[in-house]
Amino acid sequence: MAIQDKKQKSTWRKINNWLHLWLGLTSGIIVFVICLTGVAFVFHDEINNFVNREARFVKVEDGMEKLPVDSILESVKQQYPKIMLMQYTSYKDSTKSIKIMCFDRSATPPLLGLGNIYVNPYTAEVLKMDFTYGIFRFIAEIHANLLLGKVGAQIVRISTIIFLIELISGLIWWWPKKWNKTNVNKSFKVKWNATWKRLNIDLHNVLGFYALPLGIILTITGLILTYEPVKNVFFTAFSGTTERANLQKTLPKADSTKVAMPLADLLAPYEKAAVPQITIGIPNPKSGALMIRTENETSMVTYRGDITYVNMYSGEKLDLNPQLLTELKMENMNLSLHLGTWYGLPAKILTFIVCLICTSLPITGFIIWYNRKFKKKRTPKIINT
Repeated sequence: MAIQDKKQKSTWRKINNWLHLWLGLTSGIIVFVICLTGVAFVFHDEINNFVNREARFVKVEDGMEKLPVDSILESVKQQYPKIMLMQYTSYKDSTKSIKIMCFDRSATPPLLGLGNIYVNPYTAEVLKMDFTYGIFRFIAEIHANLLLGKVGAQIVRISTIIFLIELISGLIWWWPKKWNKTNVNKSFKVKWNATWKRLNIDLHNVLGFYALPLGIILTITGLILTYEPVKNVFFTAFSGTTERANLQKTLPKADSTKVAMPLADLLAPYEKAAVPQITIGIPNPKSGALMIRTENETSMVTYRGDITYVNMYSGEKLDLNPQLLTELKMENMNLSLHLGTWYGLPAKILTFIVCLICTSLPITGFIIWYNRKFKKKRTPKIINT
């Protein structure tokens, strides 16, 4: 019967199945690493919050008032003169500590130097300096380029495109010729009490099917993040331009003849916003502008809210192209889809499960191929009667 099925396969089916098999074998190891690091990254916020659970909150007594942002930053700089301060996040919740994103230039590799300093907003006491953030950014770097720079990034892009083809060709291979009860059960249900070979096939085919929709979204959003031609097509299709590439050219440069306004004064107009937290960039020597985000929530690398750029010498809101700000939000939205931060914990759990299934597909697929290629079938014994 199996031989008859093979003969009945169309040329298109044969080509599709051949592509699915050999593309999977050639890219399997890379896809496995990409998906596994994706699995490890999904709950980065929850792990970071747990590790720093004691430093994230402070005890507030009656009459205590928060210190100005400039005083807090100056105190932290005096304690850690070699640490670069990058962003400052304050919270409406009076019991939450200040979080300052920082970078330790002496760290090796450099990404491990990314971290957060938690500070008591009432006393400027440093509660903790933690580099869990850097560990996850290091994992993200493996995810993006295998720690091989531009060459690794290109390998990841090609493997991601192959995986997208694998998902589509896998669906074609999975698609039953007849929608009878037997085929429906085989296509949609895992037979947990079957032999391990049959179970492995079900884990590949059935779980692969259920993971397909979000798997395709994760793959496409990953390409948008890392592959410039795909990114440009995305922004051109949905916004008509690619203005975000001109952001740094649009922002004013630093001016040594002018004195920057205190950050407290720059923040003051935005602290009235009805949002739980505000993040402001910390001045660097090259730019004359500062980023301010009024946020409903934030992740390590994504946020939900509004973004504004202000002149750090006058406090005036920069009149940027509205299209540019729209595209920055779209870029953040794409990142949220890719990281699973688009709908809180439920979305993260779903993303984690799908990433885990995608991680298993190269393994279960290889086992299916190996069993069919190298495991000799037992020939039935002829019994003389």
